[in-house]
Amino acid sequence: MKLISVIVCSAAAVITSLVLPGVASATDAHCTSENGTDITVIDGRTACRAATDLLGQAKSLGIDGVGYASATTGATAVGVGVRGGVGASNGAGGMPIAIGIGQDAIALSSIDSDEVSQSPGVPVVAISVALDGSRAGAQSADHTVVCLGGGAFAWNSRTGDTCLSTPFGRWQTPAHQLP
Repeated sequence: MKLISVIVCSAAAVITSLVLPGVASATDAHCTSENGTDITVIDGRTACRAATDLLGQAKSLGIDGVGYASATTGATAVGVGVRGGVGASNGAGGMPIAIGIGQDAIALSSIDSDEVSQSPGVPVVAISVALDGSRAGAQSADHTVVCLGGGAFAWNSRTGDTCLSTPFGRWQTPAHQLP
């Protein structure tokens, strides 16, 4: 009989949370920069920063987290931090994207200008996503991707270097497949 009570109470709680509107407590900060501007917004535990030179475009978003984007030499950088996470992207050309979601999640993406000059006309993309306490990093300068924790993904489009970390294991592109 207790099992049935637990199931009924749990179902009622889930249905109630979906039907009734909740109070939104998330604070958000949006930063967009182009043409050599540098914008920083701090609101309690939420922050964003976007910085560029005359050619770059940077967009960052913090929703109860920290987003950071820096773009030079024509880069388009995106950084997103949500629910205590940090997403930091830095690019000298190409498109670095970093998304950190969840408490203590850190995602870092970086593209070096030398990497972009080696492949003219081909966009270089570095993506890193970290969830709930995980770490993810994609750096083009030293051809590394790093995935640590229970939920992380990183990818470098130029080299194809990729990693994925889940609660069930960690996978990474074998070193012999990398240039």
